[in-house]
Amino acid sequence: MAAPLPDRMRALVTAGPTEEPIDAVRFVGNRSSGRMGIALAEALLAQGFHTVLALGPVRSEQPELLQSMQALRAHPRATVLRFRSSHDLEALLRRELPMADLVVMAAAVADYRPAAVLEGKLKRSGSGLTLELEGVPDLLASTRGERKPGARVFGFALEPRDRLERSALDKLERKDLAGIVANPLETMDAPDIEGTLFLRDGSVHSAAPAGQRVSKERFAAWLADRLAEGLPRIGAT
Repeated sequence: MAAPLPDRMRALVTAGPTEEPIDAVRFVGNRSSGRMGIALAEALLAQGFHTVLALGPVRSEQPELLQSMQALRAHPRATVLRFRSSHDLEALLRRELPMADLVVMAAAVADYRPAAVLEGKLKRSGSGLTLELEGVPDLLASTRGERKPGARVFGFALEPRDRLERSALDKLERKDLAGIVANPLETMDAPDIEGTLFLRDGSVHSAAPAGQRVSKERFAAWLADRLAEGLPRIGAT
């Protein structure tokens, strides 16, 4: 295990989906399992970071994922915070970003949400339902002013393969990131990932040869190594 980092070295990882409420019962959501972010939180703990995992409303019945979540809650250097909607996550980011030296935005934040939340439970109607949706703000961009000076911020991009690199590089610049992990859309819901890390200095890094996938846990350990490179260390575990 890596030697612990100084107390000031604090990582914030977001994981899982958001649920954007329609009424008191229904919501607009996505299929993110949170597996990548949970694995990354574990890997950063192994690197010596004090790690905050901001976890959305995951509903996994995978035993290994449940075990990971239990282990994180019990770890002395880990804090697990929960959010539901993009509003919740934005508020959480504004609280936690000023203290985070490293930020990894692995959450699958909704692109759209209902413009208004209806009170109670909407009555079923045979005539159908029309929802007015509004765009969800780019949370990494809208909370840029809350970041700790000198913090390194990384994002994820899940896109169709034909526009993956172009989209990732656009997000890297637009969101003012230190790096971004690009992952093709066909790995959605998969236990593995074909991730490529694009860094702000123009370098490109992969955990496996082109076209090959690795487990999300193995990728998380590889990525944590890249994120911790060059950071000061103290003592030994």
